[in-house]
Amino acid sequence: MRIFTLYRIMFLRLITMMAIISCIISCAKQEVISDLDFQKSLLAGSGSYQNTKRTWKIDSLSQNGVVLKLTTAQKRYTKTFNTDGTYLDSDGITGAWLMPTTKDLSIITKNSFNNIQLTNKYQIIDINSAQLHLKYDSASIKQDLYFIIFN
Repeated sequence: MRIFTLYRIMFLRLITMMAIISCIISCAKQEVISDLDFQKSLLAGSGSYQNTKRTWKIDSLSQNGVVLKLTTAQKRYTKTFNTDGTYLDSDGITGAWLMPTTKDLSIITKNSFNNIQLTNKYQIIDINSAQLHLKYDSASIKQDLYFIIFN
């Protein structure tokens, strides 16, 4: 009788240990992404199924502190950022985008007529799942560009 009780206790311990091990193994592991990767996913999508690009439509624009009224054509202007780093705007300009930090965005385009590469550097003021605010400063023009999500 003692041997039967001993085997029963060992069997219950074995079952308990197997249950604990299977619970530990089967627990979902979540990978924490960096702030930069999170910003990139807000800008261009996560890269997962049907989330490989984001299109942003111009909402408003200020130049040198003056709010400009958008024309009908300007109201249709969009920028599309793909998760693979490619870029396209509604004017047909293609290129690549880089986000080296959470506050910096570079758009690199190449002119197909004279093969000149142009890099525009923007400061990201704010980005969330619905809005994008970029600041562009050149020698004579300071622009604040406000976009809303289009897709």
